[in-house]
Amino acid sequence: MKIEQLFVHPIKSCAALEVREARVTARGLEHDRRWMITNDEGMFLTQRTLPEMALVNVAIDGERFVARRDGHPPLLLPFVHDDGARVGVEIWDDRVEAVRHDHGSEWFSRVLGGSVQLVCMPDDVRRAVDRDYARDDDIVSFADGYPLLVVNRASLDALGGAIDVRRFRPNVVVSGAAAWAEDEWRGLAVGELTLRTPKPCARCTIPGVDPDSAAITKEPLRTLAKLRTRDNQALFGVNAIADREGTLRVGDDVRVVRPSW
Repeated sequence: MKIEQLFVHPIKSCAALEVREARVTARGLEHDRRWMITNDEGMFLTQRTLPEMALVNVAIDGERFVARRDGHPPLLLPFVHDDGARVGVEIWDDRVEAVRHDHGSEWFSRVLGGSVQLVCMPDDVRRAVDRDYARDDDIVSFADGYPLLVVNRASLDALGGAIDVRRFRPNVVVSGAAAWAEDEWRGLAVGELTLRTPKPCARCTIPGVDPDSAAITKEPLRTLAKLRTRDNQALFGVNAIADREGTLRVGDDVRVVRPSW
């Protein structure tokens, strides 16, 4: 097994950024989902209700991000923004502090056609991972629940139709395993890193959003629901938590292990 692809999502639910290597931090891949869009009350927004967020591309330019959408001037952002007004934000069952970026909020309000806020998670904010599946000191960024999402390429291929892996918003795509082998994974070793894989990922409607056009499609969710539904939830990929900081690279060897909890 090897790492086939790596993806970082700097702004939650905006376009993925494919990279050749990425540093693993306590919150997940460096830069992953440290930024998020909310409504004016601080509730998080995603492609579930605003599929056009998929059309906002984010690139790294030196020591900053550049966000772009066709027809608009680019938006320049620091990797981490911590000197603005603090606001309370909600993501699923969590309420944490974030720092509002005023110019970015104005830009996204124009780009998305409604009043929204752009916020960043500063270094001093620690959002806990679900204690049913994690340790007391495990933390996460603005990802839905876990620092990392690992996808098995063979399982994607088993859904048929040459599906774009970006629909599933992974961080790590692994090749060389049999389809659905991830059902048995409890951990993966990559070099000196161990990734605990405590549970499969329950999927929402975002895989039905075309990452290039933002069009809503029936696949791959229709096929996934037929093949991979448990307790009325469609499952694809596995949530993961790294045991230490390190670096992942495309081409790295991956081994299945059983980490001690």
